[in-house]
Amino acid sequence: ITCFVTAILALSLSACAIFEETHGIQEVDNWVRSNEPLAESGRMKWSVFYARYFEKVAAAPVISQGPVIEGVGIMLTAALFYEQGRMDRAGFDSVRGIIRKYQTVDIAAANLLAREALVRALEQKDKATPRSEAGVATGRAP
Repeated sequence: ITCFVTAILALSLSACAIFEETHGIQEVDNWVRSNEPLAESGRMKWSVFYARYFEKVAAAPVISQGPVIEGVGIMLTAALFYEQGRMDRAGFDSVRGIIRKYQTVDIAAANLLAREALVRALEQKDKATPRSEAGVATGRAP
């Protein structure tokens, strides 16, 4: 009987954990669906959107949230670079598109591809910036 009670208790606890995790994921997804249009329309800065998204994911009771947090962190970095003018819109959209496209299939691969796209976008922006502008922007002489 003790084993039976222990097994029932273990199953109940795991069912509660699964429900809590699913509910946490759903709350984050609902928040994203409600707030992403604000960022797309310009009524919310992308960096604010991704900072809040990061906070929500970090607070959600999700077992495998590490790769998700990493992806949102990559997007927060890309948003800050975009808003600072260190990345153009095409580069930002490229990183964002990779995260959106691949995160449901393989989050770790999506993060790797997004980091590579972020680096490429920064390199392209640096190449497109004339040398005299680069010196002024960094405070260094050309």
